[in-house]
Amino acid sequence: MDTEEDMPRPDELRDGTVAEVNALRDLLSQIGDPDAAHDAGVLDDDEYVERKARKLAYTSALAAYANGEVPDLPALLEQMREQASQPTQTETNTANIDYLLMTVGGDQ
Repeated sequence: MDTEEDMPRPDELRDGTVAEVNALRDLLSQIGDPDAAHDAGVLDDDEYVERKARKLAYTSALAAYANGEVPDLPALLEQMREQASQPTQTETNTANIDYLLMTVGGDQ
C-alpha cells in the first residue's frame, strides 16, 4: 500500500521544471551573442553554428516551458543545428548580387 511519503509530491514535477528552466536561462546567458562574436572574428564558422544552434534551441525550449510543454531538447538542438548552418537571407542576397555583378559586370 502506498503511503503519502511514497507518492511523489505534486510540486516535485514543478520543481524539476523550474530547475530545468533556470539551467537553460543560465546556459543561454553564457552563450552571449554568437553573431557579434563571429562578426568580430572571435568564433570560427563551426563554433558559430554550434553556439547559434544552442541559443536557438535554449530559447525555443524556454518558450515551450512557458506554454506548459516539455521540449525534447536533444531533438530541438539537432533541428536548430541544421537551421543555424543554413545561410541567412542577407548572405543569400549578397551572394546573388555578387554573382550578378560578376556575370553582368558592375562597371556599365
